[in-house]
Amino acid sequence: MQALPGYRKCFVCGKDNPIGLNITFFKDKDKIRAEFIPESKHQGYKGIVHGGILFSILDEIMGRTAFINKGVMTLTVEINVKYRKKAPVGKKIIFTAQMTEDLGKMVEAQADARLEDGTLLTEARGKFIVISKEMQREVEEYFNF
Repeated sequence: MQALPGYRKCFVCGKDNPIGLNITFFKDKDKIRAEFIPESKHQGYKGIVHGGILFSILDEIMGRTAFINKGVMTLTVEINVKYRKKAPVGKKIIFTAQMTEDLGKMVEAQADARLEDGTLLTEARGKFIVISKEMQREVEEYFNF
């Protein structure tokens, strides 16, 4: 697996964000993979990861599928998330995503989050619009490798 660059101040992947999740994403063939062990500071109800944290990671990982498949970056248009089971604090969660459709200036992707034993916690589908080459160059200035 190949580590993908992050964006310095990004809430999800930014190494320079002191309150961020500091997640590294990896290219695994045509998919993207990430792991995260949530702490108590990531919970909503006691012992349960806040749905917004899961959503943020799913959003980020799906948006990156266009980068590994088309070499382009995207912005989120819409996301549909289904929360299947409670995500426990303190347990490793494995996120995977893949692009499902290339619509030219837009891509569709799907992702899920599972416990190490394969238990499905959340699944998501999203649409992402390709940003301009000028905006992509600006964003690339903030990459962390």
